[in-house]
Amino acid sequence: MTATAIAPTSPKDILAAYRVDARSKATTDGRPGDRSDFPGLGLPATGMIYARGKGLKYQPLNAPAMDLAPDKLAELLIEPQACTVVPDNKTWAKILVMADNMPSNDFKALGRRMRISRGLPVSLKLPILTEALSYRYWLQDNLTETSFEDWADAFNVKGPSLGITMRSLITIAEKGQRPTALKYEAAVKSLEETERKIMEQAAWGGISNDCFVYSMLEGFSAKANGLRTMDPGLLEMHTIDGQACRIVPMNSDSREFSASVSSPFKLKEGKKVRLTDGKEMVEVDLRALRFGAGALHAVFSQPSSRGAGLLMVSRARKLEAKLYAVDGVFESFGAGPKNKRWLGDDVQKLTGRDVPLDVMLAGAPTTD
Repeated sequence: MTATAIAPTSPKDILAAYRVDARSKATTDGRPGDRSDFPGLGLPATGMIYARGKGLKYQPLNAPAMDLAPDKLAELLIEPQACTVVPDNKTWAKILVMADNMPSNDFKALGRRMRISRGLPVSLKLPILTEALSYRYWLQDNLTETSFEDWADAFNVKGPSLGITMRSLITIAEKGQRPTALKYEAAVKSLEETERKIMEQAAWGGISNDCFVYSMLEGFSAKANGLRTMDPGLLEMHTIDGQACRIVPMNSDSREFSASVSSPFKLKEGKKVRLTDGKEMVEVDLRALRFGAGALHAVFSQPSSRGAGLLMVSRARKLEAKLYAVDGVFESFGAGPKNKRWLGDDVQKLTGRDVPLDVMLAGAPTTD
């Protein structure tokens, strides 16, 4: 009996099939193929941490290696523009064990900050090299993306020591475009500053502080996910899961234009969206959604006459170039919490108390 292949139908299955196909094609020239246009490492690496024997080493890229001490690790998490690269998940787990085993009176917050760092969509301060490489490149399908050794084999950069091999792979992970038109550098700078503030603030306890950290985490995640969605190398892949949608402009006037949109479509009416062709970017309003002839159409405001927006729309309408729309919310920033009751009004300061007579006679204070 001959087996019949079943075409994937759900976005999740289609995305998995896309990934399998991309990894199989990565063997064309015998090396991992390009996946992202952005670098795998947001910041240039300033140092690296790796295991040697039973211990951990920290090595600045311009100085000799030293034993990794907890106070040095804490410093790296909050040092401006520091990017300390860890080779793989196994090494990161060893660093966490070291942080958790420190005396609680001196380093009680280090393990907490490490876990918060690991929970970010991507850490700029303590990135894992195998993850940065798997974001930047498609690894051949017979190799494991989480394996440091497989990445070294794939690029044929195994050196006489782990440190030398790491340096070679870090250089490879840093390759990519940093387009000004897509606000890459500005977004990365904002992410680095936010992560550094999160690592500083997470050293302290208390519900008010936790709310502040959570707010910053929300802002960081929104911006990081938005930046990755804008990656020109990933736009086509993101149309499969709906993070981006392909649009083809149709009717237009001086104020707005309508366009057919790809499915799945997750953008919402009344929200800001960003249009990009992978080279330029412009912000517009998604004004309405309409159904016609069994298909969904979106109505967008016309881009400003300044910049490349009108030209992008015109070229896409003529089918001379592809145009994509992505959610515009990733410009949100975390902000400190106001003194509010949950879902209520501002908390009013107490200026006096109405105290029952029997309690007053018992000695209760009647003013603050």
